[in-house]
Parts: sequence; structure tokens; C-alpha cells
Amino acid sequence: MANDSEKNIGVLMLGAFALFMIGVLGTCVLPFFDSAINTPTETAKLKNYPANSGEARGRAVYIREGCHWCHSQSVRPVKADSKLGPVSVPGDYYYDKIPLIMTQRTGPDLTWVGSRYSPEWQYEHLNNPQKFYKGSIMPKYNYLSEQDKRDLVAYLMSLKPAPKTSAGAAAGR
Repeated sequence: MANDSEKNIGVLMLGAFALFMIGVLGTCVLPFFDSAINTPTETAKLKNYPANSGEARGRAVYIREGCHWCHSQSVRPVKADSKLGPVSVPGDYYYDKIPLIMTQRTGPDLTWVGSRYSPEWQYEHLNNPQKFYKGSIMPKYNYLSEQDKRDLVAYLMSLKPAPKTSAGAAAGR
């Protein structure tokens, strides 16, 4: 014979609500107490751009033009990303009001692109990506104003890891 509480819709709803709230707590509330998320890294401090700087304006162009749909900004701890630079950590995105991490890459990851190419290369690549990569599906951004292109290049060049300090290097030994 079944227990009466198994048939009681109120008890079932209360149990379902309790399980839902446990999920919400674990997903939405507990991360606020994780110091890895709530402590900016040295890289995050470099990306804390002043409001009207070229980098901040370039980030706005990057978002406006939809660059984040094809390019992630997160180095994963997998072999395929091992040559891109240090693995991204949550604190790297501390100041990002809209984290541009994304989950799919059509183009290469741009997390540390500022340490891989020169500003001149970035500028030319924006004007004509196919000049550098035959068959690239990236559109030409030659329609952008010169100011937008300079700002976008400034933003891309800012995407690099913080320099290692001698104290940090000694601690890593």
C-alpha cells in the first residue's frame, strides 16, 4: 500500500520546490563566495579600462560588430589551447561587464591575441582577413571609420596576460 504523502500534491510540490531552490543556491548564490571569482587577477586589472579609453571604445566596437560570436576569449585547459597562452581563470573576467567567453569558436581564440601580433598586423587583418588566411570567412571591416579601427586594434592589443613579476615567478618555482 502506497504512503499517503506520495499521493499528496502539496508534499510533491514542496519537495520539487526544495530541490529547485537547492539547485538555485548551488548555481547562483554559492559562486559569490568563491574567492577565485571575486578576486581580480593581475590580468583583470590590466583590462579595467578607463570609461572613454581607446580600449573601452574598441571593446564596444568588438561587441557591436559581433566579433564575440566567432572568437572566444577563454583559453581552456586542453591540449588544443596549450599554445595560446596561460589557461583563463574566473578572476581574469572580474571587470568585464559582459564576459566575452562564448562556447563556440569559428575563428581563433583571441584571449591573448595582443601578445601574438603587432598593431599593424591587426589593422591590416581587419581591412582584409583573406590576405592573411585564404578562405577565411571573416568579413572585411574596411567599412569601419578609422577611429573605430584604431579603437578595435587598441582593444585587441590589450588582450594579453599580465607580465609575470619576479615575486610571482619565484612563487611558481
